Amino acid sequence: MRLVGVFPRLNRDGKLVIAASSVRALDYSFLSIFLGVYLTFLEFSAIQAGMVISGIMAGGALSNLVATWRGDAIGRKRMLVGMSALMVLGGILLPLNGSVAFLVVIGLFAMTTATGGDRTAFVSMDTAILTETTDGAQRTLVFSWYNLIAFLGRAIGALLIAGPAVLQSRLDIGEQLSFQIMFGVYAVIAVGGIVLYSRLSPQAEALPKDRKSPTRSFENDESRKLILKMAGLFSLDAMGGGFIIRSFISFWFVNHFGVDLYSIAGIFFAGQMLNAISVSLATPVANRIGLINTMASSQALSNMFVILMALSGQLWVAVFFFLVHELCNEMDIPTRQSYTMAIVAPESRTAMASLSNLGRNIAQTISPSIAGVIAQVTFLGAPLLLGAGTKLLYNALLYAMFRSYKTPEELVSEAKTEMQGEEADG
Repeated sequence: MRLVGVFPRLNRDGKLVIAASSVRALDYSFLSIFLGVYLTFLEFSAIQAGMVISGIMAGGALSNLVATWRGDAIGRKRMLVGMSALMVLGGILLPLNGSVAFLVVIGLFAMTTATGGDRTAFVSMDTAILTETTDGAQRTLVFSWYNLIAFLGRAIGALLIAGPAVLQSRLDIGEQLSFQIMFGVYAVIAVGGIVLYSRLSPQAEALPKDRKSPTRSFENDESRKLILKMAGLFSLDAMGGGFIIRSFISFWFVNHFGVDLYSIAGIFFAGQMLNAISVSLATPVANRIGLINTMASSQALSNMFVILMALSGQLWVAVFFFLVHELCNEMDIPTRQSYTMAIVAPESRTAMASLSNLGRNIAQTISPSIAGVIAQVTFLGAPLLLGAGTKLLYNALLYAMFRSYKTPEELVSEAKTEMQGEEADG
């Protein structure tokens, strides 16, 4: 028996997309945290670590560029299966060479992440497909569950960080070999994405008219303006986020406080569980205060806690502020996905999702390298302060520019509230 208002109505394609996302989230969570530990093992400087992270982010930008202009023409299923195969290949190749140049090149096509979150064309395609599997009243709830299940996968992925330490202590395996084995585990898990996405039905594809004209979404002036304006704002948000991605936070904890692998695994596991709570609160909060208000207010709180974390001189204080940050940080994801899909026409959805993520990718490609330079010439926590400050500016601009743009469901709700008020006055 389904609980109305708790579990969304989804067809088979929607369920496959959510399942594939949860598998990918497990891998992404592991690698985003593990990468900081692995780069420390390779004795990379902050600048070198930033270059590798930038290469990975550039790969996500490249995938979204392809999805923006040719995604529907290539086919959503075909792109999703192909990107999953690249994930597998990346997991095989990443541990084969420890040079900066090699890791940067592999990062360009490995379809992975350094943020813990998905900034690749995976999420762009998933978002477009999911929007078409439900109605407007259920849309935010669908994206809440999409992200909630992914965060549960990320929580499990965070625990995998302890894998090398377990292999070293229990099986007497060397440190380098234990790291290589964990990259192999990452590749095996990524095969799940190929299996699940290959089962998508033809209904997951865009309408035939969109496939004949991949740039159709930009023919509508209003949609074009909204897409470009939103993409610009999200680029600013991502620029700030690029300074405080999980790989850098992991790098910061290890180098600033000397945290070991077991502790890193525990800290990020707890953070992922709080992320799950955060995303589960998105729908009820948005229903009460609106999508834009939820996005702006939750992120403002989250970024203030990052500032406090960066200024902390003791490990337990830093961990506390990190965890409170994680509790607030993800509430904007399902609300952002729901909002961006609602304010444009159906034929513009792939373009909105892809171009918004492309803007985020480009910005996050630049900022990790800048973060490495800043950390090298000032102090290790400086990028965290700069990132949080940039994101606070984004929060203010988002609220100022989009608070008057309502989704169809919000307009209907406001109209009903006004009618009820008039009836009560009468």
